[in-house]
Amino acid sequence: MVKNNIKEVRTNKNILQSELAIGSGCSKQTISRYETGERQPCLETALRIAKYLNISMDELFQVDALPGIQ
Repeated sequence: MVKNNIKEVRTNKNILQSELAIGSGCSKQTISRYETGERQPCLETALRIAKYLNISMDELFQVDALPGIQ
């Protein structure tokens, strides 16, 4: 899920929520809500998050883990 991926990648890269927030144009509170699953990022925000984390959208959304997706 996106919430797990954002937090996992962010923590593995030693990036603070506040740093990701600034880098992606969101508030720290919004990043926190994404990581807890309270909210889902829109496509544009997800793209900015993926770009800041230096990962693909497929990695962010774990497309390879979805049933029927090859």
